[in-house]
Amino acid sequence: MLSMIDQSIIEHAKERGFHRQTVERWLRLSFRDQEALFQLTQTLKLGENHFRDLLDWLEEIALRDGVGLCEVLKGESFVNTLSDPRLGRNDKLKRVKEELRRLRFPRLSRIEDEIRRKIRDLKLKPQIQMSVPPGLEGGFLTVQLKATSFQELKHQLQEVEEALEREEMREIFALVQGRTIE
Repeated sequence: MLSMIDQSIIEHAKERGFHRQTVERWLRLSFRDQEALFQLTQTLKLGENHFRDLLDWLEEIALRDGVGLCEVLKGESFVNTLSDPRLGRNDKLKRVKEELRRLRFPRLSRIEDEIRRKIRDLKLKPQIQMSVPPGLEGGFLTVQLKATSFQELKHQLQEVEEALEREEMREIFALVQGRTIE
């Protein structure tokens, strides 16, 4: 005899066109994990591809941390994101994925946070933007300048040149390239 949650999962999966293997994988989870995933799936209106990605990531984190998937999803950032009425479905999904990425790769997340802190510490004008891609993909720093005149651009380039002489810039590049700061 199927439980209520099993029936709900099967019905939802049928409506969304999930493959049998995905449904069987979901049904093998503990009751609490099934329920937590069902809530997440309903809230974010997940299709099968997003569902599988999130399930893979949640299982990795739960296995490493020795907890259930439902425990991971009880984290404050997930609860706040999923209950925020100002956010649409896509924004919620994006934030949930980002938080799962941060939980899956805590060392990488700390490095990214440190880079952002060092960029803020440079106190550059708002027209000068520095950023790194998520996951430090490609190992590069992007510098973007916004100018309305030749003179303004010239001043911004001077500010970037001055920033290049600061220790924070050397540290940013060391972190981007995967080296430790000495």
